[in-house]
Amino acid sequence: MRISDNDLGGVKRTNCQLTNRQLFQIIILLPFLAVPGFSHYAESSLSRMFGGKKDILYSFMAQDNVDWRNIIWRVVCKLIISVSIREDYKKSHLPAVLISDDSDLPKTGMRMEGIGKIFSHVLQRCILGYKLLAMCWSDGRTQFVVDFSLHGEKGKVDGKEQGLTARQRDKRFARKRDKDSRTEKRKAEYFVSKLERLKIMVKEAIRHHIPFEYLLVDSWFVCTDLVDFVYRSHKKFHLLGMAKMGNTKYKSESGDELTAKAILNSLKKSKSVRYSRRHRCHYATADVTLGCRKVRLFLCRRGKNENWKMLLTTDLSIEFMRAYEIYAMRWSVEVFFADAKRVLDLAGCSARDFSSQIAHVSMVVIRYDILASVKRSDDYETIGGLFADMYEGVHELTVVEKIWAIITEVIAVVAVMLTIDEDELTAQIIQDNRRLKAMQLIAQTA
Repeated sequence: MRISDNDLGGVKRTNCQLTNRQLFQIIILLPFLAVPGFSHYAESSLSRMFGGKKDILYSFMAQDNVDWRNIIWRVVCKLIISVSIREDYKKSHLPAVLISDDSDLPKTGMRMEGIGKIFSHVLQRCILGYKLLAMCWSDGRTQFVVDFSLHGEKGKVDGKEQGLTARQRDKRFARKRDKDSRTEKRKAEYFVSKLERLKIMVKEAIRHHIPFEYLLVDSWFVCTDLVDFVYRSHKKFHLLGMAKMGNTKYKSESGDELTAKAILNSLKKSKSVRYSRRHRCHYATADVTLGCRKVRLFLCRRGKNENWKMLLTTDLSIEFMRAYEIYAMRWSVEVFFADAKRVLDLAGCSARDFSSQIAHVSMVVIRYDILASVKRSDDYETIGGLFADMYEGVHELTVVEKIWAIITEVIAVVAVMLTIDEDELTAQIIQDNRRLKAMQLIAQTA
């Protein structure tokens, strides 16, 4: 990847026998050599080979002048190029997409820099931790994390900003840094709107010439501002996301301003609602105007007990079946969150320094991207690609196909049986593989 010592904060630090590049390589390798953490480095084979104690690793992670964002971009651009030249990428029926979502990074230490309470949508209560906003690139077979940012929530109660008392906030770790340091720039993003950060991430992807056709997001990001951003972009791509069935007004072709529920009632009256046997759902399509931009709405419902959901896209030529299939790719970012937390200890950093928190997440992202690239080569590559067309279906199912099979074969049945929301059930299944086995057993007995 041609990452030099200067990219990692300098050639060598005072009183350290290893260069920054060597330390970077050691830290990347630690989990793969069964070293649980920095505190176990002294007893590991790496320590006997390279020398040094755990302090050199901690001090490296706490550096303020390492541009981790640039390092991730350099790594992921190389990996995406290696994927995009493959035959299975060129012949894929799925487009390349960018996917963005946020996740909780729960913490237990009250002394961490900038730490505060955040609202967990999974637990439906406030917890101590950070919010991680991540953006992934996916072609349906492999997903790479291309960028991330850490966020906090200020809260709405005066005197208890971030859900903490003044005494608790004062006891948090803090240190003076150069205002032009990389860590200070990352801290400046801490309370920035996640929508604004998403737009900046997309611009960076365009600047790095990342190939993608759609931006996939959930209902927390879909709004007039994001639609305008997609239309104004010089790169041609489309937004595809879940939209809320709320009070947002859309202008119909007749000129009336209607909410999503009013549009649905109108479609029902005109008998425009159809049923898909393949996906076992009812759906309807409507072309409307949001703000001053044309968008297409897909309203769908799976099962009699489920509420209607709505997809919004700026692609006015796409049909419901295709849109539904592409939007299913969004679950790959949930797979990243689940795998990174369970296997790569994404939320496990307990360092007080914000620099160390950024460095830890960056290391996890780089490890995940490298593993995803290796998995793509091992699982999906055939000898010269000669038998790819003849024996389609023999290769291991891709991530998207696995999720698609779960949605169509298991979740639809279980959601109806248990009269619960399909999206919530899918999220729970991805977060805990043991639940997936239980759901499969239920489906078989049904």
